[in-house]
Order: sequence, then structure tokens, then C-alpha cells
Amino acid sequence: MTTQSPIITEVTLRYSDMDVLGHLNNAVYASLFEAGRVAYVEQVLLEVTPPGLGYVVVRLSIDFKAEARYPGIARIESVVTRLGGSSLVFKQTLHVGGKLSAAAEGICALFDLKERRAVRLPEMMRERIASMGSLHSAE
Repeated sequence: MTTQSPIITEVTLRYSDMDVLGHLNNAVYASLFEAGRVAYVEQVLLEVTPPGLGYVVVRLSIDFKAEARYPGIARIESVVTRLGGSSLVFKQTLHVGGKLSAAAEGICALFDLKERRAVRLPEMMRERIASMGSLHSAE
């Protein structure tokens, strides 16, 4: 089995991202991980996502590992590790200054934007994700 190469996203931290203690505010981590998931969709899934469909977060879990401080660049690594009927499981890490600052697991569902409901992942999408490397099916 091959190991999946992560999609890398780099975001420059802003002074306004910091809290009163001078480190990255906990709420900002969710936005940074979102930037990583969006980059994954744009680079891997956009051309296999049918028109009228999008992705919604149904679960997000963040483990904070170490402080991150301004100034700096957040490096987010994102992979999809598991597929369900309509869902994708993202594993992500966030590094600042070469140090692991947080890890996240995000579950997103493919969503019909007009009908407002989750829909099954198309086969071409499953094949595209599988071609990226190691993957588990939850079905």
C-alpha cells in the first residue's frame, strides 16, 4: 500500500489571529484547517465534483499540541483517509516554525446545494481519492 502525499497549504499568520496571551487563538485553528480542506478540494476534487454539489463539515475535532505565535507561516497538511457513503474523512496537521501545533480530523459530506441533503460520493471521485494513496472505505 502506498502512503498518500498530503496537499500542503501555507497561510501567513496575522497579528489579529493572536489572543491576549500572544499565541494563536484556538478559534483560528478551525479556519486554518478549513483552508487546508478547501485546497484539497480545489486541487484534487474540483474537476470530479458534479455541478450543484458542495462539501459541508459534519464533524471537526482538533487536538492542540503546542503554542503557535505571530509572526509565522502555518503549514497545513491534508489527506483523505477514509470514505463513507457520502462522507470523506480528512486527517490534517498544522505546523508553525517547523513545530507541530495541532492535529485535526474533519468529516465532510458531499451535499446537494439545492435539495439541501447529503448525496453519495460518485465513483469517479472515489477513484480520484484512491489514486492519491492509502485509503480505507467505511462502507
